[in-house]
Amino acid sequence: MAFTKPLSSVDPCPSTTGLSLCNDLVFKILFSDHLPLLTDLINAVRYPAQPIAVRRVLNPTILPEDLAGKEIILDILAEDSNGQRLAIEMQLQRFLHWPERHVYGVARSLAAQLGAGQDYRLLKPSIGISLLVHDLFKDHADRGTWHFTLRDTLRPQIQLGQVLQVHIIELRKAEKQLWLPAPLQAWIACLLHNLDEAAMSEITHPPVKEALKHLETLYSNEELRLAAERRAQALIDAEDIVDCAYFEGKQEGIEEGLEQGLEQQQQTLLRMLERRFGSTPTQYQTKILEADAPHLQEWTLNMLDARRIEDVFA
Repeated sequence: MAFTKPLSSVDPCPSTTGLSLCNDLVFKILFSDHLPLLTDLINAVRYPAQPIAVRRVLNPTILPEDLAGKEIILDILAEDSNGQRLAIEMQLQRFLHWPERHVYGVARSLAAQLGAGQDYRLLKPSIGISLLVHDLFKDHADRGTWHFTLRDTLRPQIQLGQVLQVHIIELRKAEKQLWLPAPLQAWIACLLHNLDEAAMSEITHPPVKEALKHLETLYSNEELRLAAERRAQALIDAEDIVDCAYFEGKQEGIEEGLEQGLEQQQQTLLRMLERRFGSTPTQYQTKILEADAPHLQEWTLNMLDARRIEDVFA
């Protein structure tokens, strides 16, 4: 694969001796250029489904702006010999609202197959495959491989066709699932640890061994190395943005909750005073509205045995 014009940057899995396959730019270049390897990876993820053969990649071009675009997903949109559409992505960083974004992308790929007035019988399945370096379903530590289709809630064995399918591999959790098929285990190990020579020496799956050789060749391309560094830096920046947005949103929520709680305490105490002693003098209303939470709690407790409104604030 060639870039559309010269590109010129930290690798998500840093190294000075090779290109990490968990860098989505490297991932796209390798598998877009070697369709048999892409075919083997897809079949390993979809097993035990009927094997497919990738016929072509529909979006092989990488634009310079894609490298710095923090919201760009460098996916591979492929088509198999039966016309099925497959969107494959290596996802290093977390995106806000990623599930919605991914499902939308798969559905859009399905809708793009037909023009106005065309027969729906021409539709071929649209299949999304996401390889995540981060954990998506953190409450399910024992499972890292997922397959979603349109199914009934009460009877999940009833499926509304297969035109929309989503496969998700949470790589770090999945590598601990030793019962997975050997080809999938080999690809997971390669995707996470291709720079670890000791780990890669134990792999016997031929397509993975071939992929490692191609990565060595790609590393000699200085332009690609610089582009991979630039892309990795953009992904790190995006991760920082997500973390910052999460922290700020959480902090804002806490502060807002405290503010609402204080206001509720003030109004509750004012209503209690009015019910117990009648109209509350302005001086006490002001005192309550300017008070902090500890004072409000103390005055509320004083209501239990106060005989006069003055006793509440004694």
